[in-house]
Amino acid sequence: MVSLTFYGGVDTIGGNKILLEDQGTKIFLDFGMNFEEHANYFTEYMPPRKCNCIKDFIHLGLLPDLNGIYRRDYCKHMGLDCEQENTVDGVLISHAHIDHVGYVHFLRKDIPIHVSAETRAVMEMFSRIGASGFEEFTDFRPSFQLIAKKTGEGMKRRTARDGKEERDVRTFEFGKKFKIGSLEVMPCRVDHSLPGATGFIIYTSEGPLIYTGDLRFHGRHKEWSYEFVEKAAEAKPAVMLSEGTRIGEKEARTEDYVQAESTKYIKGKKGLAIANFPIRDSERLLTFYNTAVSNGRKLVIEYRQALLLDLLKEHGVKGLPESTDDNIRVFYAKKSWGLVGRKDFPEDQIEKDYDTWERTYFSRKNIIDAKEISTHQKDYVMFMNYFQLNNLFDIKPIEGSVHIRSICEPFSEDMELDQKRIDNWLRLFKLYPEQRIHSSGHACGPAIFEMIKKINPKTLFPIHTVKPEVFKELKDRNIVYPSYGKQFSF
Repeated sequence: MVSLTFYGGVDTIGGNKILLEDQGTKIFLDFGMNFEEHANYFTEYMPPRKCNCIKDFIHLGLLPDLNGIYRRDYCKHMGLDCEQENTVDGVLISHAHIDHVGYVHFLRKDIPIHVSAETRAVMEMFSRIGASGFEEFTDFRPSFQLIAKKTGEGMKRRTARDGKEERDVRTFEFGKKFKIGSLEVMPCRVDHSLPGATGFIIYTSEGPLIYTGDLRFHGRHKEWSYEFVEKAAEAKPAVMLSEGTRIGEKEARTEDYVQAESTKYIKGKKGLAIANFPIRDSERLLTFYNTAVSNGRKLVIEYRQALLLDLLKEHGVKGLPESTDDNIRVFYAKKSWGLVGRKDFPEDQIEKDYDTWERTYFSRKNIIDAKEISTHQKDYVMFMNYFQLNNLFDIKPIEGSVHIRSICEPFSEDMELDQKRIDNWLRLFKLYPEQRIHSSGHACGPAIFEMIKKINPKTLFPIHTVKPEVFKELKDRNIVYPSYGKQFSF
């Protein structure tokens, strides 16, 4: 008998943590953060306590209360059993969005994490940047340990400078089966708003199981998703876990739409074009790169995006511009003392405003500062997310400038409140209203229904949706609506 236990992705978008058990083998399908549940308790001014995080998260229902899966350094420090043997044989990661990979940080380092090459690149980006302190996805930095000082006199707290260890991250190849215990896994490339997205065909003792991850059929590489559907249908699955983020929406806009609509607000204008899009969405970066070049401009990105392009290149990803491309500029915003662009401080002092990894691009010929952008605004399309709007003080957008929002619409009360604050900034710099031009990374309802009909599973589990009831429109189909923590067998 095969069982599924849902510790996330139930009646919500994201936070997928689904435990699959078969003949003694246990694997998780993703191990992500639920943004909505996380935000119910934590904010920027009340972040999680690292010193007690696993116990706190279990108490809040953010992590499943399971033995033997969490990192030993944390468990020992928090008074949890740290000697128990590993009880999970692996984790399949569909893609590297935080709602699918965000809680890998808390897992033991010896649990195999199976990923695509592109997903590994994005996870490495998180690990290098480590903005939240809970992003050790590909490496492992032991915490809460005392080690001897180099002088031999006394002890000190271990930090990342004292060395880090590697997680057991294993890269699979699309279309090539691999084994995890009694399970055989076929990873299939699908199209999504992040490179390396994967749908899985998992061969269990009771028949194949299909896990869609997140996917769409209207992206630049929609053929990948259609090929996955064909392979999934050929498998004649017993069970299918289908995402339903946009199950209630009837249409989907394309990347070509984003480029064409953006061009309407950029072509022939003398001002700066500012674009806010997901920082790790390489497809959207390519769209705005094409938009910039076709309008005689250069695309300004930040150094985190330059790092992502470099990592994707290292892992063999093609079809994207390189960070050194003649039509790309890497922007350094003011930090700390705000010395970038100043001539009255030596370079070594300017570099101290930035973390070590951030200094990587300082020697590049294509770096740019606010003064250059402000002086030649018609020459650039600039990436800028909402956390960076204070850079507008230095850039001073002129008349004819435009702000393009290419991210999802606000879908919660907190996001609506944030939008009011954002609108204040846009009004201040005469960029209001922003132009909302977006293409989702998720399939719309008709496409999801067509996918399910084509694959034709015996049993369907709707996940990753706030509207599971819409799936009832699929007549004469065995639909099981999962509950948090409840085990389902087939």
